[in-house]
Amino acid sequence: MPEAPPPTRNPGTARALTGAGLAALAAGLLAGLVLFLPWDTVWDQLLRRWAEGLRPARISWQSVDRAGPLGFRVNGFVAEGPGWPVSPRAQWLEVRLGVSPLLTIRANTGGRDMRLVLLDTGDFDLDGAANLACLGRLDILGSVDLRAEGRFLRGKDALEKGFIELRGKALQLPGGLWLGDAALALEYREGALRIRSFSLREPVQVRAEGTAAVRRGALLASPYTVSGEILRGRDSVSFQAQGVLGDFLGDTALPE
Repeated sequence: MPEAPPPTRNPGTARALTGAGLAALAAGLLAGLVLFLPWDTVWDQLLRRWAEGLRPARISWQSVDRAGPLGFRVNGFVAEGPGWPVSPRAQWLEVRLGVSPLLTIRANTGGRDMRLVLLDTGDFDLDGAANLACLGRLDILGSVDLRAEGRFLRGKDALEKGFIELRGKALQLPGGLWLGDAALALEYREGALRIRSFSLREPVQVRAEGTAAVRRGALLASPYTVSGEILRGRDSVSFQAQGVLGDFLGDTALPE
């Protein structure tokens, strides 16, 4: 009885199996990197390089955790610089990267949280609440609810337009100024800042609006003009004021 011929191998099938094996090996190596790479150390080093490029501003943090290939959390974040009137800080900042949205940042400013969402179109949305202690000033206290939205110019580090609303129940500002139930709405477009509305209920009732000419690179030196009325029972007294935006933060910088 004649023997059966040995089975023949299909070269195409062999190449496909070899290719599949290499793909599986590459996928395994990639998965290993993603799962076992010390991402907290990786992000910490990247952040240090980023901070060095911002000098003379000084950026510091205590630790980095909850890290992965597309995000991390920074604990004890502080930013400060020569001549700065404030020193922004947060108990933690959580950063997440993606496609849509492109970037999400959550910040805890001391019991109050806020979230920033940035799309690849340059549009952004910010909402939440902030403890004003996050400004690093002993003479600025209280908390504000905030909501903002706007758009950055694509390919440029510049704001095209924006809108922000702030409201606080009990605020302490430099010079011992105390405000109760204050609300402020600002709109920015083409280098002009419009104070759409400002209202105050305590210690006096005030309604006002105005404008400011924004000076890029010197925001606190931007001149403003405000007009409105002070309400006293059924009577009202008109007023007008002008100055620079830095007046609201006092005329001294933080000590070095």
